Amino acid sequence: MSSHTRPVLRRPVVLAACLSVALGTVGYLAFDPGSASATTVAKQAVPASAARTGAGGANTAQVVKAANAFLATLSDEQKDAVLYDFDDAAKKTGWSNFPTPVVERNGLKLGDLTDAQDAAAMKVMEAALSKQGYEELVEIRKADDYLGSLSDTGDGSTATPTATPTATRTPPSGAPTDGTGGGPGGPGGGGGANFGAEWYYISFFGQPSKTGEFTVQYGGHHAAYNITYAGNNVTMSPTLTAVEPEEFVLDDKAYAPLADKRAATIGAVQALTADELAAAEIDGSFDDLYLGPGNDGPFPTDPEGVLVSSLTKKQQAKVTAMLRTWVDDLDEKAAARLLAKYVSEYDETYIGWSGGTTIDNDQTYVRLDGPSAWIEFSNQPGASTDEIHQHTIFRDETSDYGWE
Repeated sequence: MSSHTRPVLRRPVVLAACLSVALGTVGYLAFDPGSASATTVAKQAVPASAARTGAGGANTAQVVKAANAFLATLSDEQKDAVLYDFDDAAKKTGWSNFPTPVVERNGLKLGDLTDAQDAAAMKVMEAALSKQGYEELVEIRKADDYLGSLSDTGDGSTATPTATPTATRTPPSGAPTDGTGGGPGGPGGGGGANFGAEWYYISFFGQPSKTGEFTVQYGGHHAAYNITYAGNNVTMSPTLTAVEPEEFVLDDKAYAPLADKRAATIGAVQALTADELAAAEIDGSFDDLYLGPGNDGPFPTDPEGVLVSSLTKKQQAKVTAMLRTWVDDLDEKAAARLLAKYVSEYDETYIGWSGGTTIDNDQTYVRLDGPSAWIEFSNQPGASTDEIHQHTIFRDETSDYGWE
């Protein structure tokens, strides 16, 4: 498991230029870290030997079977495009919440696949995720279909997709300062023909194996799944889920992706007493994710908020319900083991907030910070609509990017 020696899989894809262009358009590179009101101190890097802390229970064999079935549908050229070395740097840079014309993704675009290949690709994600998690993935894609429909001009043509974010946003206070981040990620720039379910990509880092390390990377606008397997262990860190709008009707069917995450997060923070809320307020303002795409640390040394173990059992149950809505997106058995691990760490886990604590406040920001689990929930003003939307991220501090 420690060896990353692999057959030559695929050349790296350098995305730094793309990221720089994308970030520059939203003013991110102009951010002055000295003005941040939140101060962070880097934690010591987790040694690789200590980072392989998956809780077991992974359905690795099922995922490998689905992956191999998908790979068997591909041409040699397509296989070359979808397979990367496990340590390829593209794994870190080729995911985002931006529309795909803004930040290039790794691997194969689903819209370029045949129906059979597309179905086989989705079977990989269906195997990797729980029923809840897979349904959420599908609904996030539907939200992009909805945004794509907003560009319909009614004359048989579609509006030119916006490849450049159009809004100017303020980076989150205390944001990592290396300037290489994947972006604050809020603006998407209106609807467009490049929004839709076909604009999602899949790739593998490492050859899918029941014993070795490999990562399934899947994503597009408002979704980024990085699920890494190592034998019986699995981590889905980092996984970004977001949606705009919160609710919509498409083809006469109503959708509300992330409804469980919204309700559980607000429920957990609103369960705090007035004194606890005051103590839980995080210094600084956050109009987007603190550790989003390209901002992979450091995690803050000093957690902010209130200690979960200091709360009543009823309040702790609310926190667990919040945590569960992210962890339970993973296949059920592994998710149950990870949840038990994260709950066992409540004596070192904090919940905090900034900006607001209600779902209708576009400044509401909630964070869970434990020795392992890290969750951010960030309300955003609408980028393509007039409605508030959310960006969220789940990370495991001990196994981010799979056992680094």
